[in-house]
Amino acid sequence: MLLPARAAASVCPRCASIPPATGRYFSHSAIRRESNRYTQDLTSGYTSSYDPSLETGRGPMFTKAKFGVPKFYPRDLKKRVDEYVVGQDRAKKTICATIFNHYQNLRRRRQHEHEDKKLREKLQRHRYARDRDLHDKFRDAHPTQDDFPGQLEATEHLREGYVPPPPPDDLAISDEPEGPRRVKVDKSNILVLGPTGTGKTYILETLSKQLRVPFTIADCNSFTQAGYIGQDVESCIERLLVEANYDIKAAEHGIVVLDEFDKIARRETPNGRDVSGEGVQQALLKLVEGTKVTINVKDNRSSRTASPITTNYSTSGSTSAPQSTPPQSKVEQYNVDTSNILFVFCGAFVGLDKTVIRRVSKPSIGFGSDLRGRQTLSGTQHDLPRHLFSHLAHADPGLPASAFTPLDLTTPMDLQAFGFIPELIGRVHNICALSSLSLDDLFRILTEPRNSLVAQYTALFETYPSQLHFTRRALYAIAGKAAKTQTGARGLKMEMERILAEPIFDAPVPYVLITEGCVHGTEKPGYWGKDGRMELERRIQEEDAGPAARQPETTTTFEQYREAGQGGA
Repeated sequence: MLLPARAAASVCPRCASIPPATGRYFSHSAIRRESNRYTQDLTSGYTSSYDPSLETGRGPMFTKAKFGVPKFYPRDLKKRVDEYVVGQDRAKKTICATIFNHYQNLRRRRQHEHEDKKLREKLQRHRYARDRDLHDKFRDAHPTQDDFPGQLEATEHLREGYVPPPPPDDLAISDEPEGPRRVKVDKSNILVLGPTGTGKTYILETLSKQLRVPFTIADCNSFTQAGYIGQDVESCIERLLVEANYDIKAAEHGIVVLDEFDKIARRETPNGRDVSGEGVQQALLKLVEGTKVTINVKDNRSSRTASPITTNYSTSGSTSAPQSTPPQSKVEQYNVDTSNILFVFCGAFVGLDKTVIRRVSKPSIGFGSDLRGRQTLSGTQHDLPRHLFSHLAHADPGLPASAFTPLDLTTPMDLQAFGFIPELIGRVHNICALSSLSLDDLFRILTEPRNSLVAQYTALFETYPSQLHFTRRALYAIAGKAAKTQTGARGLKMEMERILAEPIFDAPVPYVLITEGCVHGTEKPGYWGKDGRMELERRIQEEDAGPAARQPETTTTFEQYREAGQGGA
């Protein structure tokens, strides 16, 4: 049984309104399907069934990989970084939160693109249905359409109530409903400060592997102003495009780390313009803010097949055949928008801590001032009061003032005094400082991370094959010598190479032991054969036990002294 449709316009609450259609008929089965699809009976009770074929816009969590509820949060990222980086908890929390927000903005934009695509498809279907209804209406009014082609268009102006279509106007406002007005979330660039070897770049590399986003590191030392010898600042975008496998859409949401950022500070150049300092800062303004960068990439795939090499060393009567010139390589252009690329600035900023201390410390002359010596103007040791660091994010109230560094108090004013223009500093929204590594941190770096130095050299010696062992005292001695070099975790690698130079040369040895004396140079590394396992363990236990454990073996009691005296000793 067929029922006539209503003449009034039917409005769907989920989409745009549909114009009235006359002459169309719907069957009972179609009406039943539509009602079952969009009607929600709240009194029907709970059902555990789920039909994936119905497009209701709702479904189980985590079904969409590109957007939706995030699969991890900043605390999950920090747990991942803790497996590779020791210490720097406050810095890791700040960096993980910033990288997570950048990743969420990417997922949010993908979700909006998906919703806009579905909306466009829905409007296109509605437009097609409307045009089809109008075509059916006019076809029924003129059944002689099939007499000759073009009759409907030729007699269109003779119909009653005909309104000519308006001329096309690009400035006219469309009657179609606009998409939802969404809030645009801007990116938040970050500046990472800290001494060398504290893990600034390593933290970012670990996070990029976890997020699987295009990631590149560019050295600012090679940057110069456009037109001078050196690399332009756009070269970092070219590297990012290479890391994204020339996927423009993926590169436009990547992460660019500008290492050695403090090396482009303004310098006084009496010979001319500062092309590697302030000139580079001016060039970075538009790049960080957001602009279109055109990158020319040469496609050398056609010129890889070279002609056979000819030689000139031949007899006097013969001449070498001329080489054929390779075909010209094709140049492809890529336009990359940097508006959504996250920029991370890293640098040691040597001397900035003294500028901060002079700004925040009290004067040593006058009433109510504190007497301070010259040794207080040091970046590693300071006597600043604890309340100056109370406003910092992720600052534990129980931590003493020595757990912080003067770089934690860095402000844009200090960066301008260091030699940066205010326009560039205004585009940096987060300032994160890393602390110098203590003796305990260096010891933990040797043993705790997944790719620790002890694990690396132990795996290397197993290939000889040999078994490498360290005493606990030896590891603390290595950490102490590395701390004196003031190069951070990089000093550990230098000490390990110095200590293991002889065992590597004398390999293969079944068992190798490094003691505290080997680190200080008073002993040689211990070597044992295959039957020296027990002796190796005894030596490790003897050194790690300490003087207190070995005291009963060397202490002489009063009875022993009396027996020795009676025996004439």
